[in-house]
Amino acid sequence: SQCGTIETDFSPCIPKDRANALFRQCCQQYAPEGCIELCQYETEEISARNLLMQSIKSEKCDLKHMSAVLFCASQNQDNRKCCEHLNMADPKLGVGNRCLRFCDPAGEGISTISRNDVTCLFNWNVLMYCHHSGIPQE
Repeated sequence: SQCGTIETDFSPCIPKDRANALFRQCCQQYAPEGCIELCQYETEEISARNLLMQSIKSEKCDLKHMSAVLFCASQNQDNRKCCEHLNMADPKLGVGNRCLRFCDPAGEGISTISRNDVTCLFNWNVLMYCHHSGIPQE
């Protein structure tokens, strides 16, 4: 059975609870305590956005830690193809290819996150979906 490919719309290869456990483990190592609740593959659009906004607003998880969270989400994989497939580089977003680096934090590196990147983070559900889909089968 194929998974994690364009033919299957990048359906994930491993179950969400297993993926979440890996994500959390990594965050516990690399991200501050306040960011841990972001370390789950929340792919429902509204829930994902709320989770992100709460973390940022409560100042529990500073934007500068997003790269650690996303690095953990990606499990070191490059998921740009999935993000492109799900329109993360859509001209309608008006951010060009800027958002694609959030799909490949290990390779491209996110470094600093600026105001222009909020649009990318607003697509948190897409980022989470793609990063979940990129985790290879064990």
